[in-house]
Amino acid sequence: MAKAAKQEPSPRRPIEPIEIPPRTWTVWAIGISLFFAFTRLIALRNSPLDLLPDEAQYWSWSRHLAFGYFSKPPMIAWLIRATTELAGGSDEWAVRLGAPLVHAGTGIVLAFLGRALFSARAGFVAALLYTTLPGVIFSSLVISTDVPLLFFWALALLALWQVLAKPDWRWAIVAGAAFGLGFLSKYAMGYFLLGLAVYALTAPRNQLKAAWKHLVLAILVAAGFIIPNLIWNSSHGWATVGHTAANANWGQGAGLHLMEALSFAGAQFGVFGPVLLVALITRLVLWRRDPPPVQERFLLAFAVPVLALMIVQSGISRAHANWAAVAYVPATVLIVGWLERIRRAWPINLTIALHLAAFVGFTLLFAGSVHATLPKGVDIFHQMRGWKSLANLVWKRMATMPGDASLAADDREVLAELDYNLRGRSFPLVAATGKGPPGNQYELENPVTKENGVHVLLVARYADRAEILDRFDAHRMSEQWTVGAGQGRRRLYFVYELTGFKGD
Repeated sequence: MAKAAKQEPSPRRPIEPIEIPPRTWTVWAIGISLFFAFTRLIALRNSPLDLLPDEAQYWSWSRHLAFGYFSKPPMIAWLIRATTELAGGSDEWAVRLGAPLVHAGTGIVLAFLGRALFSARAGFVAALLYTTLPGVIFSSLVISTDVPLLFFWALALLALWQVLAKPDWRWAIVAGAAFGLGFLSKYAMGYFLLGLAVYALTAPRNQLKAAWKHLVLAILVAAGFIIPNLIWNSSHGWATVGHTAANANWGQGAGLHLMEALSFAGAQFGVFGPVLLVALITRLVLWRRDPPPVQERFLLAFAVPVLALMIVQSGISRAHANWAAVAYVPATVLIVGWLERIRRAWPINLTIALHLAAFVGFTLLFAGSVHATLPKGVDIFHQMRGWKSLANLVWKRMATMPGDASLAADDREVLAELDYNLRGRSFPLVAATGKGPPGNQYELENPVTKENGVHVLLVARYADRAEILDRFDAHRMSEQWTVGAGQGRRRLYFVYELTGFKGD
């Protein structure tokens, strides 16, 4: 029998890479952003932590809507009012609800920005990185002015690029509205103009020439949003502008503080993440060897000048770690696009792994699902403990006071926490101060007067408050309270009974 001919193996066909449609990448970006928002909402619903004093203050503002407040523009109050109305109550999770939702929106906008500048895949990765940035992990669980600011900053970037790439009146209106609403969120939106000026120095001239009419329209639209806040400030002695200038502290004590600048720069590794910040620095170092294309120059213009300005600010006076947060919105997209262009995936993969681990750990701690004893020096939750205990002490003590008694405090944080945790009270809450201009919203709108100062229970943070006590006919310290805030921390309060406010 003849042997069968041996068949030659057919040559293997190369495996073709799977092509994912751009729309699919964008859908995944939207899905991942909403997934993280959902998990954070679960954490908020289960968290045992009290509101931060600033959060409680913003809630107080949201009960009385206006175009401005003493220390901040109005967007934060409007946002809290919207979420508490939506939730049907003012529980802590409802006050904070806007944080995970708006950050999810920011991630989605970055997906579209990355898609417009580089690719749909870059947009997806940018959205994933943004929603797990260390600073965003924390910010997504507390409500602050940075939350809407970062959203409108991202939206303004997207709209501006669309205007510059292919001038369109609709995108010009979006750009102006985003800038104006960002300005109503936090005055740091003004740094956007710095980025625009820096980009204008390096942008293709034909690009700016084609879009100048649209940019003028954007400016006019932005002004329409900003003017009501300026009118409010004018009618209130420029309170918010003055407070912002005081925060910058460019007057007395200003000088060169190298260690403060280094401390601020070091803190940015915790806000943005160590791998991404090193990647950003590396991109700048390689500028001459690898000149950035126009898309990267656009993002660099809105990231690097703000970061540099804040480092200078920290060296001259002071700067909180989050003051450069807007720089990391364009920086996230920039790094993703650059690494995609040079085909270096490992920094992104390492970053995602580190960020996801940090997200899981922090979210579980915040939700109370994991009970870990943090060292006192790194216990970032201590400001979220003890306020309900203080409110319970006040409830019991006010029951012993005359029916016309008012509750007073000498500290903004205490006033904010009592206002929130004693909501539904029947007695007035007033600010007790010495003579002089008001230093916060409570002193501006709810000071002690002769009408509400007949009988007052004062909860003071300090024992010697002669500048307050001397404004009453009689006063006596009735007791002292010690309230725990976890990890061995204690807050001491001095309780006074005051009668007969004499006024100025």
